[in-house]
Amino acid sequence: MIGAAVLLVGLVVALPPGASAATARLLILHTNDLHDHVRPGYEGAGGLPYVAGYVAQVRAERKDVLLLDAGDVAEKGDLVAFQTHSLMTYEALRRIGYDAVTIGNHDHDQGLDWLRRYEGAMGQPLLCLNRVGPGGEPLFARSRVIERGGIKIGIIGVMVPQDEGTLNLEESGRQLAAEAERLDREVQLVIALCHVGSRVAAEWARRAPAVNIFVTGHSHEVLRAPLVIGDRGTILVQAGSYAQFVGRLEIELDLATEKIVRHTGSLVEMKHDTIAPDAAFLAWVRAQEQEISPEATDFVLNNVTPLGFDIAWLAAEALRLQAGTDIAFCHPGQVIRSALPAGPIDVNALFLTGGQRGHATLHTSLTGAEIIAYLNALAGPAPDQTAWSGFTATETTAADGKRTVTTNLEPARRYSVLLPEIEWRTRFLRVAGRQKSGPLAGRTFTAEPDAATYLDALRAYLKNRHNPATPLQEAVNGLSRRAQGK
Repeated sequence: MIGAAVLLVGLVVALPPGASAATARLLILHTNDLHDHVRPGYEGAGGLPYVAGYVAQVRAERKDVLLLDAGDVAEKGDLVAFQTHSLMTYEALRRIGYDAVTIGNHDHDQGLDWLRRYEGAMGQPLLCLNRVGPGGEPLFARSRVIERGGIKIGIIGVMVPQDEGTLNLEESGRQLAAEAERLDREVQLVIALCHVGSRVAAEWARRAPAVNIFVTGHSHEVLRAPLVIGDRGTILVQAGSYAQFVGRLEIELDLATEKIVRHTGSLVEMKHDTIAPDAAFLAWVRAQEQEISPEATDFVLNNVTPLGFDIAWLAAEALRLQAGTDIAFCHPGQVIRSALPAGPIDVNALFLTGGQRGHATLHTSLTGAEIIAYLNALAGPAPDQTAWSGFTATETTAADGKRTVTTNLEPARRYSVLLPEIEWRTRFLRVAGRQKSGPLAGRTFTAEPDAATYLDALRAYLKNRHNPATPLQEAVNGLSRRAQGK
């Protein structure tokens, strides 16, 4: 009898080769490039109150939920978040209950001291293996191990390489592969939380076979279904930007082979008519805004149609008038971050278009010849070319495709010029530094801070100079045509 019993047990537990053992399910909710969008979004979609509400709803339904963010929590967003230097947004992540967050390039731009403060506000360490010190040592936690849904999970953080303070692309990939191999010996699932686009992540996936899933960011890709990379079936996801979506990736893991046997993925749009916001979270956001930036809700105008990059023409005109200079610039590709939506526009909506990048401005003195040289160096379609106010310039294309700018500026005359600091640093000075001949070559240019700001200038212009009966797009078109001599 004993022998028969032993034989029976053997028949039950001795599975044939290739047969599956028990499996476990895991639901990964993921975001990326939230960019300080702490308020409810415009046009009935987006915003962290709705992300918070959706996450709370899902967690109430099941316990196997893992919540991740792939970086760029800071910058480009709401006025109240900007005025807290993004600390409010990291506190929002703590309130929502994120399990792991990596660093994005815009978070990195704030500097190491602010990154440490962000960790404090979030209540947990940021994950990033390639943000390093002078000796190449990692300054942040490389990874974290979490158990969820009966699965032991290793999560690695990596950011897009920057000019300073990070490992390069190749070394970052090597370090990711090494950390994944190390984790793979102690966990059942390895996730790379990477602030890089899908192209770079796919390359890293080939170098890091121990990674099962890449949760990505940086490129603002709306991947409505997961990508499957290579023969190993590595899964790659990304969820757009600006808290418009929450990614949802559900996997089933074979616990014996530690392989993903099934997966489904989608993006859930944070539509206000289908997703309920988290009431407590929304009340907190409104209280913060009332205390820190009460002007954010002030009504400005009704906008008939959305206004995109061409709002830079309006900003250039408004900045010139606000600063009292001869000329002003506003580079659309560098300053403008979001469209101005249709419908009722408040101060916060104006700020979202370019208030963060246009907050700091500089004034300088340039000759007409220097300004012409700057425009010719940028010659090309928007958003490569800047927008201007205070003179007329026309761009023509020759038979060989070369673009040339001609203006009504006097080449020898000096003009007072205002422009956003970011345009001065990333456009004007870089252009001047590359010139081998001409008015910009071999020169040292200086500029001084100005009190004018993008937001203040736009508010003043729309209040005092814009006719509310004229659609804003029509007014902007008029400014653009005038500036371009059309």
